[in-house]
This record gives sequence, structure tokens and C-alpha cells, in this order.
Amino acid sequence: MTEGGTDPPTPRYMHSEAGVSEQILATFLEQIAREKIEIKNNFLMYSEEAKIKAQCRMPKGPIEEVLAVHARSCDMLIMSQTDIAQSTWAIPPSIVDSVITSAGRPVLVTPCIGEIKQPIGAHVLFCWDYGRRAARALADAAPILCAAATLTVLTVDPQPEMLNSLDIEPDDLPAYCAARSYPKPRIVHSISEGVGIGNSILNTAADYGCDMIVMGLYNRSRVREWILGGTSKTLLQSMTVPILFSH
Repeated sequence: MTEGGTDPPTPRYMHSEAGVSEQILATFLEQIAREKIEIKNNFLMYSEEAKIKAQCRMPKGPIEEVLAVHARSCDMLIMSQTDIAQSTWAIPPSIVDSVITSAGRPVLVTPCIGEIKQPIGAHVLFCWDYGRRAARALADAAPILCAAATLTVLTVDPQPEMLNSLDIEPDDLPAYCAARSYPKPRIVHSISEGVGIGNSILNTAADYGCDMIVMGLYNRSRVREWILGGTSKTLLQSMTVPILFSH
């Protein structure tokens, strides 16, 4: 209270529609602008050091929509696996699978833990179940498979009776690979009982020294966002090598 019995005037702040004072908002926007400049400069510097021709673009809009749109004029989009511990309101945990299922282009996802010390794609594990998405992944990975040294083809829980009824020959896929000048595939089968399909894939990649996995991404439905099946979710959460996803 003042001597005259009245309270001192309280400071007044103009507020935006979101309830944030204009002074705080201005400071926040200035910080974002500084960080954007720093990120751009670092990106271009590292690209130049790696002798990679690069551009830096900073569009506005929801991150998954922006990435999907930019990917459509590219051969492939490269993203990092989402680190759940580091995800924020700006980078939600579901960002990777949202982009994969909406971009219309293959997406190469790299693990967020560990370091890739050499070029990848020399030893490829391809997941083959005779389905549409697997066939799409096989086509999308063509430039990688042409340059690969070894190709391991994995079928989890094979169904020979189904293949016999469709008159599919065991040499059909190897013949396709030969026609495309891919490495002669090493055919591997595994059973998912007790470990799950996702872990079967990761175990096979480790057993055969594969440095990349190629597979189609599977989902069940789309309500608000893509809800992935157990296999894709396991791989996106527990991946140990880069994975080229096709959808």
C-alpha cells in the first residue's frame, strides 16, 4: 500500500489471442530467428566439409506435411529415428511413420543411437513376403541393390502351401534379381514365434552382417494418424541399422 492508501500501479501487458504477452512473444520469435540462422550456417558448413552440394530451406507449416511435400520431388527422403526422450511438441514421436505413409517416396531412417562409420548399402537385407508393399520396396531400392555387394532375402513365417497353390517357383525372385544385375540373393527363412516378426528381422540383420534393411511399411488403418502394425512399430523403435521404408 502507498501512503495515500492506494496500491501502486501494476504493469500492463498487451496479450495476443493465445494469451502470451507481446513482449514475451517478441523475445521468443527473436530467439527462433537467431537459432534458424545458426542451424542454417552449421548445415551449410558441414555439407561443404563433406563436399556435398546442399540447400537449406525453412518452410512454414506442420512438419510432417512439409517434409512429405518436399520429398515428392526427390528420389528418397532421409530422416533420423525419433528419439522418444528428445521428442517435443515440434517433433512428435509419430513424425517418421506419418511422413513414410504420406510422402509417396521411400524414406531412409537412420538410428538415433550409435554412429555410422562407413558407407551403407553394401550388405542389404530385403524383407520379402510376396506382398504389394514388399514389391514396391524392391523397386524403390533398385539403385541401392545395383550397387550392393551382398543381398540377403528374408521371409518370416514362410507359407510354402500358399506359394504352391499359386504356382510360384522358388527361383522367381532370384531370376528377377539376376535380370536387374542385383547380387545373387541369399534366401533365408525365419520363424517369428516367441520373438515377433520385427525382432526376427533385426536378429537376421545382425546374424548376416547386414548394414541396411529394405522393407515395405505396414499399417492397419488411418483415423487421426497412421496406426502401425507391430512389426513396423518394433523396427521404428528398436532399429539397429538404417532401414529403407517403402509404402
